[in-house]
Amino acid sequence: MDSIDNYKNVLIIRLSAIGDVVRTLPAVNAWRKQQPKTRFTWLVEPAAASILKEHAAIDRVLIFERGLFSGWLRSPGNTVRALLALTALIDDLRSGKFDLVVDFHGILKSALLARLSGVAERVGFAGPEAKEGSSRFYSHHFKPSSPTLNRVERALAMVNFLGVDIDTPVSYRLPINALNRERSYESLTLLEKLPGAGPVIAIHPGSSPKTAYKRWHQNGYIGLVNALVEKLDARVMLTWGPGERETVELIAGHVRVPVAVAKKTSSLLDLAAIFAACDLYIGGDTGPSHIAVAMQTPVVVIFGPTHPQVNAPYGAPYRLVRYPLSCSPCRKRSCKTRLCLEAIGWRRVLVEVEDLCAQLNITY
Repeated sequence: MDSIDNYKNVLIIRLSAIGDVVRTLPAVNAWRKQQPKTRFTWLVEPAAASILKEHAAIDRVLIFERGLFSGWLRSPGNTVRALLALTALIDDLRSGKFDLVVDFHGILKSALLARLSGVAERVGFAGPEAKEGSSRFYSHHFKPSSPTLNRVERALAMVNFLGVDIDTPVSYRLPINALNRERSYESLTLLEKLPGAGPVIAIHPGSSPKTAYKRWHQNGYIGLVNALVEKLDARVMLTWGPGERETVELIAGHVRVPVAVAKKTSSLLDLAAIFAACDLYIGGDTGPSHIAVAMQTPVVVIFGPTHPQVNAPYGAPYRLVRYPLSCSPCRKRSCKTRLCLEAIGWRRVLVEVEDLCAQLNITY
């Protein structure tokens, strides 16, 4: 490969998920800092696009409409529409005249898109990190030093492999602006109506439909909210995303203490603005948890089947709550028992919250 100085027009591919897009940002920020004149285009799916569209390190965002192509598979009647959309995307990729593609995703779909871009220099993962045979579509291969590297460290190591110097601490730099803060204000004013004088805590109980197996049980959140208010005099806000409103309403309806339910957010950056205004965040291994970390909000994360080292928060104070089992970590979405999550009680989470508050001098 050429020196990193010679690549002036770079295509970044990390299609999803929200948390993984967020955790790739420190690597791109480090690259931008070292090469301020390089132009970066990011190919991403719609769910995470709002994080990138106003980002100072990203010059252009291209959208891969995942739903359109999955719909094609379900309904052959959409074939023509999907093919037209794919053709338009390929035209966009090729007209970009990129001199380097870096695929941080490492699956067949992302590798094919890298190849279809027509760019000769394509960097991706080698070995087990290259899923679904994706490595065959790269011209250069990066092998992480360990399969259990934290996702942030893995992305940083990839750009270091390309010649980028890595600074510490890492920088996420989410582009929160006045409009995001204004939109979050309506939710944050709900906290002023709560009687507590202790820490302001955001709790995000939900996750995407495909990651339901990562969700802690609702009874746990109900018991935890009661304890946070009664013992810590906390003011608690339940936040939610698409398809999650029913879950937070159920929790709010079953607690015996006052609690706020956030208003609908217009973008992930509005959610980030809410987290930035809180003293603490509690949630599972989901995108919002990593957004809270990026906002430097201390977090308590409740882990079930996912790998605690690979997916641990990175860059902000945190506590990780986990019930270790011989079958964990795993990615068994169809698990019937979910014992790794069901075995975690709210008292265990409360202990970690209290410990983190004590460490950070968050009073109650």
